[in-house]
Formats: sequence, C-alpha cells, structure tokens
Amino acid sequence: MTNGIDVRIYGLWRHVAHPLCALALLVLGGLAAASPVRAQEEDREHEAAARAALEEYFRAWNAGDNDAVAAISNFPRLSLGQNGQVVVRETPEDIVTDFEALRQTGWDHSTLDLAEAVQVSADKVHFRVVFSRHTADGSPYSTVPALYVVTNQNGHWGLQLQSILPATFSR
Repeated sequence: MTNGIDVRIYGLWRHVAHPLCALALLVLGGLAAASPVRAQEEDREHEAAARAALEEYFRAWNAGDNDAVAAISNFPRLSLGQNGQVVVRETPEDIVTDFEALRQTGWDHSTLDLAEAVQVSADKVHFRVVFSRHTADGSPYSTVPALYVVTNQNGHWGLQLQSILPATFSR
C-alpha cells in the first residue's frame, strides 16, 4: 500500500503521495470552482438591482412624475428614438415629459411586458425590453421593442440609455 491520497483533479483521479500536497490541490481546486459560482451570484445581484431600477422607472413614468423619472435616471441620459433621433439629457432638470399631452393621445399607462437581461456587469446591465402603452380601459394600443441600459453610478442604479424601435403593434 502506498502512502498518500487519491484526489479527483479536473474530473480525473490522481494519486498524490504527500497528504499536504493533496490538501493544497483540493483547496485550490475548490477555490477555482467557487470563483465562477461567486461571479454568477454577483451577476444575479447586479441584475436584480438594475431590474429594480427599471421597474421603478416604469412606476415613475406611469405616475407622470418627471422628478421621480429623473431620480431613477443616471446622467447624461440618452434616448434613441425609433427613427434614430438622439436626445441627450445632461441633468435631472432636462427630464421634462409633457404627460398631459401624452394622456391626450389616449395614453393612460405603460406596461413592462419583457425585461430580459442580455449582458450583465457590476456597473451596467443591458435589457432587451418590450413595453406596451394602454388606454384607460386597459386596452393596449402600441407595443414597442427596445434596449434599455441601466448603469450603476456611485452605488445608484438608474436608467441611462433607452433605444426604441418602431412599434410591432399599433392600432
């Protein structure tokens, strides 16, 4: 019988003669395996924080509250319209949507129908978004695909870029 221990390294069994070497290999292997798991957990945490900010943005939008929309934004805030027009809002004071005029077009509220995180980092999450606009009776009248980028600036998750495409449904 040989002194030592059998250790599974990268899926293969190896005999390691010195027990301390075997222990070191087990610890290092465990750290290497834990690292991707830790990164996945951190990504889930970043995604959850960014998703909460995105949902808060829709609450603020539906409330027709420019101050709340500005509070859940990061600046400069960029919007790319369906035809490629670019709007840059440098400061919170630049957030000025005329919600009354929007209501006069029939809008009552918007729903976030899809928010799929497609890329996640500690400072930025890209969401593939689909939202719908609804009338007061709840009927959808427009459905729009978009890309929303939520960033983390100094611990504050906020919407920083939205790029919308032409509506896939409108009546």
